[in-house]
Amino acid sequence: MLKVGIIGLPNAGKSTLFNALVERAKAQVGAYPFTTIDKNLGTVSVPDETLFKLASLENIGKVTQATIEFVDIAGLIKGASFGEGLGNQFLHHIREVDLILHVLRYFKDKDIPHIHPKIDPEEDLAIVNEEMILADLQTVERRLKKEKITQEEKYVLEKIMKEMNQGKMAKDLSLSEKEKEILRSLNLLTDKKQLVVANIDEKDISNPPKTVNNQPVIPICAKLEAELNTLPWVDQQRFLKAYGLSKSAKDRIIIECYKALEVITFYTIAKRNEAKAWILKEGKTALDAAAKVHTDFAKNFVKVEVISAKDLIALGGWQKAKEKGKILLEGRDYQVKNADILEFKVAIK
Repeated sequence: MLKVGIIGLPNAGKSTLFNALVERAKAQVGAYPFTTIDKNLGTVSVPDETLFKLASLENIGKVTQATIEFVDIAGLIKGASFGEGLGNQFLHHIREVDLILHVLRYFKDKDIPHIHPKIDPEEDLAIVNEEMILADLQTVERRLKKEKITQEEKYVLEKIMKEMNQGKMAKDLSLSEKEKEILRSLNLLTDKKQLVVANIDEKDISNPPKTVNNQPVIPICAKLEAELNTLPWVDQQRFLKAYGLSKSAKDRIIIECYKALEVITFYTIAKRNEAKAWILKEGKTALDAAAKVHTDFAKNFVKVEVISAKDLIALGGWQKAKEKGKILLEGRDYQVKNADILEFKVAIK
């Protein structure tokens, strides 16, 4: 399952945001630093109207949405890369995720002290990024000290170190494909994609910040969204209407994470028992998709029947689409497209 790590300084609202996003697990929230020590894990269903339309069209009772796992990681502080505030432990948790959701504090609350004298999102962003860069430099240094290292790798590592010493993050370096391959093997923190969340006050919902340090931000009032997440769906809609909102900021964050992870959705509706959404990396093939569904499907792959969900809905269902010859038969190298419906044909042994 794809993982998104929620990071930021203490008391930025990371655990509150986590509680706003996830469906069951709840993180402890406190008005003091390091309320979170161990990471909190929770799953989130990806909003998907198409999946429910397919289920309704084919009269399928069971629906399974695609899910992403969110990881609430304890607050980082200056010196984290050298172990301050259990920094090494927290930085290790970041290494395990596919995408970083960086929470910046914009809200003001005298009962929740900021770790610094004043609220300054730009400075907070710089502090956390700097600690990740310093941690990455240590990783590069350790690799350079290894005996079994080629001259080519040594050259690339020294080039990476030089640029990161100037404050650049690994994801922003200009590298060749071969150099990027060496970079990926390091699993650097700053090589991970990062989305920035502005945790704002309720009064700023109608006029939220749009950027910080020239980076786009996703504005959210985490406290409000966490309260919203505890309500039944009908009450949530009333709540949103009262604030003049068409939908929850939670949905936007999930969708933005999905886009940043560069993944697509494909569907299976085989035997009409379950309509299920699956996550697949962009550019992957039918064989890769088959392996997602079941390892035996990949081992015994013969062909796959394909139609886009949009076409199936327009044609009125699988049977009608088949009668009109709109369902295509493809091989293992077929590149799966977003919102494809796949029905695998496998050899029976």
